[in-house]
Amino acid sequence: MLSGVLLATIVLAVSLAGGRYWLNQWALAPLSQFNATDIVVARGDNAHKVINRLQVDGQIRQNDLFKALFILQPELAQLKAGHYAIPENVTPTQLLEILGSGIEKQFSVTFIEGSTFNQWLTILKDHPHIAFSAQRVSDYVQSFKASSVNEEKYRFARVEGQFFPDTYHFTAQTPAVAILKRANTMLEQKLTTLWQQRDKAVPLASKHDALVLASIIEKETGIASERPDIASAFVNRINRRMRLQTDPTVIYGMADVYDGDITYAHMRDKNAYNTYVIKGLPPTPIAMVSEGAIHAALNPATTPYIYFVASGDGGHVFSTNLKDHNRATKRYLEKLKQ
Repeated sequence: MLSGVLLATIVLAVSLAGGRYWLNQWALAPLSQFNATDIVVARGDNAHKVINRLQVDGQIRQNDLFKALFILQPELAQLKAGHYAIPENVTPTQLLEILGSGIEKQFSVTFIEGSTFNQWLTILKDHPHIAFSAQRVSDYVQSFKASSVNEEKYRFARVEGQFFPDTYHFTAQTPAVAILKRANTMLEQKLTTLWQQRDKAVPLASKHDALVLASIIEKETGIASERPDIASAFVNRINRRMRLQTDPTVIYGMADVYDGDITYAHMRDKNAYNTYVIKGLPPTPIAMVSEGAIHAALNPATTPYIYFVASGDGGHVFSTNLKDHNRATKRYLEKLKQ
């Protein structure tokens, strides 16, 4: 017969084995009451603190079972600081593995072509998951102006055109400057590649000039198929030593003074960006530019166009002489009156 001590030991072992088996089964079963949510593990948070918080929030009920699981599988209690996306009906094991993975939730921010740096700053500042510091952004922009890698001979007075418009993904509380640096690196990479593939006959002396012309093309049309023709008209004017006479440069030069209408006085304003007054290109880009606009500036269509005006239906009418251009302009103005 078994002694009392041995019997008690066997019963305890069986109970422990059964309890361990049951706990393992629980750890692999979905938490049916768990709703998809984001969990932030702050630096210094331990597993017990996070689990207690989830219980208070009503996401879990078996707080003690998690603590028992930590004893049986202590590796599951090793959480990493971060912002995590947790799916619905996750199992206890999956929940802890996600929180210990260090693979954080990805957020995104989108910048569009044709926008200005100030518009980018507003987007960065208003994003709830971007760490925005006005001082750090200012310091970065100042250092960027002082050490531009695009053109040693030129120190950029403004930073339009120096960042590539795209969608950027990042983890929570990524500094705004880090995103701007990525956008600048992307711009430089694409610009360098496109510059190497340029039409050598295009009268642009530098990559900086290419950005300036691309920014004007970007503001002149939102139709990708028109960009090469728009570029051709500007290149033809440059080759003929004609002023570019493009309204977007007038608007940019006016800055906050622009109220939606361009007057004759505005076109005579002697600022550095007014291409009705200055000869050649403005000193810096007037907007953020797309890859398509840069490509068009460096590889324009071969056309005799010198002029273009809005058609009234979203596109443009191109002309080779002033007489035809004036007629097209008249038709456009008549459409506006209808």
